[in-house]
Amino acid sequence: MGRRKRKRVKVKKRVVPKTLLRYFQCPVCSSMTLTVDFEKSDSAGMKMAVVTCGTCGFHCRFEVSYSAERIDVYNRVADLAYEGKLEEMCGAEGAGVGGELERKGLEEYGGEEEGG
Repeated sequence: MGRRKRKRVKVKKRVVPKTLLRYFQCPVCSSMTLTVDFEKSDSAGMKMAVVTCGTCGFHCRFEVSYSAERIDVYNRVADLAYEGKLEEMCGAEGAGVGGELERKGLEEYGGEEEGG
């Protein structure tokens, strides 16, 4: 005589979706408190990116393409910082916005992808 066959219950693992980064490393003070937020812009197909550091008070605003993501804006700010052009683009104090960056509107990182 044998036992009665038991039904096995499979435990499903819950898949946690990966989220994009909310905080980045500030190129001015090297703390992980840099945030990138977006606001509506007057231009069609554009939005305003606001980059702010909670530690050192670094602040920069400029227009980007509507399809640009947070990481695209952060990469552009980091590139400008490592090239030494961040102070002239976003003001000597790090507060406000410079004229050239605002006029360019970050066309390089405007969301159009190269290749296909």
